[in-house]
Amino acid sequence: MSQRTKNLSGVNKEGLTRIFLIGAGKGGRAVLSRLLRFNWVQIVGVSDIDPKASGILLAQEAALPVFIGDPVQYMQGIDVDLVFDLTGNQQMHTRLINIPTRSFDVVTGQVSFLIWSVIHELEEQEIQLRAHLAEHRVLLEINQMLSRSETSQQIFEAIVMGGIRMTGMPAGSLSIFDKDKQQLFLVAAKGFSSDFFRQAIYSVRAGGLTEHILSRNEPVVIPNISEFPSFNNPILLKEGVRSLIAVPLLSEKGPVGILYNDDFKPRTFTPSMLEALRLLATLAVIAIQKQQAFEEIKSLSIRDPLTGLYNRRYLNEILVSEMDRAFRLRRPLSLLLMDIDHFKSVNDRYGHLVGDQVINGLARLLGVIVRPYDTVARYGGEEFLILMSDTAEAEALAAAERLREATAAERFLPEDTAVTCSFGISTMKGNEETLPTPEGFIHRADKALYEAKRAGRNRVHFFRTDSASSASESEKRR
Repeated sequence: MSQRTKNLSGVNKEGLTRIFLIGAGKGGRAVLSRLLRFNWVQIVGVSDIDPKASGILLAQEAALPVFIGDPVQYMQGIDVDLVFDLTGNQQMHTRLINIPTRSFDVVTGQVSFLIWSVIHELEEQEIQLRAHLAEHRVLLEINQMLSRSETSQQIFEAIVMGGIRMTGMPAGSLSIFDKDKQQLFLVAAKGFSSDFFRQAIYSVRAGGLTEHILSRNEPVVIPNISEFPSFNNPILLKEGVRSLIAVPLLSEKGPVGILYNDDFKPRTFTPSMLEALRLLATLAVIAIQKQQAFEEIKSLSIRDPLTGLYNRRYLNEILVSEMDRAFRLRRPLSLLLMDIDHFKSVNDRYGHLVGDQVINGLARLLGVIVRPYDTVARYGGEEFLILMSDTAEAEALAAAERLREATAAERFLPEDTAVTCSFGISTMKGNEETLPTPEGFIHRADKALYEAKRAGRNRVHFFRTDSASSASESEKRR
């Protein structure tokens, strides 16, 4: 076999194909990038007249021989099997094939363009594939984050962050839909000013953008708000939002909410991004519904079925936590035990249905009078317990008196008959040397309640360590 034939086979004795690349612009860089991945290719030179051509820079990064200027003179002294001429210059092609000592093949003209086009298409596909993989990796991470979330708020924030990560947009928010009120409640947001949170509730207007979003089964895209004169959301306009994607969160039962992703400049959105957001919306709906179901079950387990107040079991959990907090911070904590007077007689005379109505009526009254941050529980058949944080004896006594008077003024029974209650109070003053047990704390209030009953009912007593109990000032005046 002649040397000429051997070289034209494209493989040298080391089993490598030696390639020289002429023209290191965009196309040359794409070809070089692809060739560098093959272990059977040896790049013996890269040439261009521009020392800053992108292919030259890539060759330098890869520590390849670089030739600036006329490549033909460089090729006289090196062994080459194949030359890629990507210049598109016919004169260069003629010079290459007319080199007297040529022992290499030349890829040029249409063949060179075809190779570059194929490589360019492969790289575009690879970029899209990497983008898809990145999106699905983010979806997997978001799903894991949603699975680890223990509260609704953690889930809401994870969904917003997921949308921001999927789109690369700087801001986003999540609103949950209330079907009964036909309102959306802002539950999480990121990337906005503090003013954004001032309007956390907004109604769904007929014919408005929100109704339009909730009625669709796909994301609503606004690439440039200035091109949509009908867009009149003053809050987003004030924040400087210029483009957005609104993703409806839909379940089989209807709308769950809307996930917004916002940018402060106009932008376009790829189909793959929209598809990824659809998948995120599915994950979001599943996570929200699971949490709602969990909270409903939890509510059933901690609420009294008749009154909706906390039950005794859950109260015991709160009591331990509140007592520990009060003792640690040296703050007062008061416990009010409230018992309906002569409740057995009510049941005997009017029946248990009326008795339940009395208990329900008192529960509603407590909901109106007791402070929102206090804990109210149904402690027994006709007993209620109120836990008042940061409340000293005098404040607890005044609160119990208000409750006693309000109860006596109500008419829960037929024949305009009044219902009265007795109260026992126990207080941690904030200066205890040792932390009382929850049982002991309740027992003190129970002891004071017993004294109130023994003293004639419809009165308030509080427990004192120096005596069995002490009556309220109103009782002392009676």
